[in-house]
Amino acid sequence: MNKHFKSPKLILLIITLSLMSILIAGCGDDKYVQSVKNGTMYMAPNVPVGKAFDQFFKNGKWKSFVSDKNDRIVEFTGDCNWNNKPAKLTAQFKLYKDNSFELAYLDINGNPTTVLDGLDIMQKILHQYRAK
Repeated sequence: MNKHFKSPKLILLIITLSLMSILIAGCGDDKYVQSVKNGTMYMAPNVPVGKAFDQFFKNGKWKSFVSDKNDRIVEFTGDCNWNNKPAKLTAQFKLYKDNSFELAYLDINGNPTTVLDGLDIMQKILHQYRAK
């Protein structure tokens, strides 16, 4: 056996670095994403957005960024069936300083919706949620 692997300090260092990598990779969402995922919308005040999206979509991905207008945006993309066809939906939520948020943009397969259509789609997604 190599003498470097016999050193308890080296073994401890390798284990510590491995665990830190796992923990950091598992942290996932930032505080802005968590605000939206744990939050609710007026059309379904008892339904957490994140849980409803988890049930409705496959391959969901969340991220946050600052827009060109200096707004904090949380973006979700996920796969679903829409009108009995496979679709990819992108939703962007604008966050405010008090941690409230609103739907700012929604598209299906790259086709932007109107504000009213976007809200109707959100209502459908949120109302299909069933607590487990």
